[in-house]
Amino acid sequence: MTEGTVSEWLKKPGDQVQKGEPLFVVSTDKADMEVESLTDGTLARILVEAGKTVPVKTVVAYIEKTGDEAAAEAPGATAATSLKSGSTQPPAAEVSAPERFGLAQPARGRQAGRPAASPRARRLARELGADLSTIQGSGPGGRIVEEDVRKITTGAPSRVATPDIRHRQLIAERMTRSIQTIPHFSLAVEVNAEQLLAAQETLKEFVEKATGLKLTLTDLFVNAVGLALAGTPLMNAVWEDGVIRRQSAADVGLAIATERGVVAPVIRNTDTLDPAGIAVRRNELAERARQGRLSLLDLEGGTGTLSNLGMYRVDHFQAIISPGQSFVLAVGMVRIRPWAEGATVTVKPTVVLNLSVDHRVADGATAARFLGRIAEIIENPMKALQQPGGGGSK
Repeated sequence: MTEGTVSEWLKKPGDQVQKGEPLFVVSTDKADMEVESLTDGTLARILVEAGKTVPVKTVVAYIEKTGDEAAAEAPGATAATSLKSGSTQPPAAEVSAPERFGLAQPARGRQAGRPAASPRARRLARELGADLSTIQGSGPGGRIVEEDVRKITTGAPSRVATPDIRHRQLIAERMTRSIQTIPHFSLAVEVNAEQLLAAQETLKEFVEKATGLKLTLTDLFVNAVGLALAGTPLMNAVWEDGVIRRQSAADVGLAIATERGVVAPVIRNTDTLDPAGIAVRRNELAERARQGRLSLLDLEGGTGTLSNLGMYRVDHFQAIISPGQSFVLAVGMVRIRPWAEGATVTVKPTVVLNLSVDHRVADGATAARFLGRIAEIIENPMKALQQPGGGGSK
């Protein structure tokens, strides 16, 4: 993250704020995130108005603290020292690193009487004139989400989601940088998905009983990528600062479509998760993505990304590698197609996999082994799950 847009202030100058209470919403090309106060005090002055895009570490507001003890608790020695030495300039709240502002986790504190709601829900409530205090939230911990606002707004005109211009600009810049700086090459293979569909049928009842969730083909594709990545160490790496950096975990991003565009939160340690575990994590990330509640921790890292467009009747496609990663696997629709077995042509359910790779990290042979391993797991998923390290259910 190099810059962010202050899209909304949740407090106004003169308001009392508490440590851990959301102050404002910052938008990036990936998500909207609430930024919390680091201390108790009064919001003295706002320097960056809503809608303005500024670089990381820009001072956006001043918080006046009530005492030296509070100042000593807040990170940032400069602000605390200036206050103690008698400076009249109060400590600053900065758009800074994730760990400085709790951006790596959902907002924790809430002011008494102020309903917990997602940024999207608050924005829609203002647009429609809805009172959030009268709405029962259906999100985690009773949090109000956008759909809750829509349900209670009688006669409200349906809103067609329009892409945020700055958000699309950030995505465009990111993808342009990827094409200009990452030497892409692609490989493709058509795979017999007969056993994959059988595995989904076999496992779906177990997964539903264990998690209450439907097992999807995407879950099985993520499982296959994770196992193949763990079994192909040369592919589990990224290009960073001019050198190849090996990854210790099989972390895989999953492309998820939202109203504002596609985001790709990361499922960690995919090779150690069984399909039920992947289904749980995929569902959590998808819900947070659609509610605009993904944290930077959800979005950072990952060796590569899985993008599945099979549900849109797409047979095959090539995808663009996200900056900071080394591959993207594009998955098309599982469809009945002609399939040759020896000299006999039959019909089978098949799927086309297209792997785009950063040539700085891997050559064609390494990428081919990786793609071949993914294909083998898809063609024999139950066998792969039963092997040591296969993430199989016990």
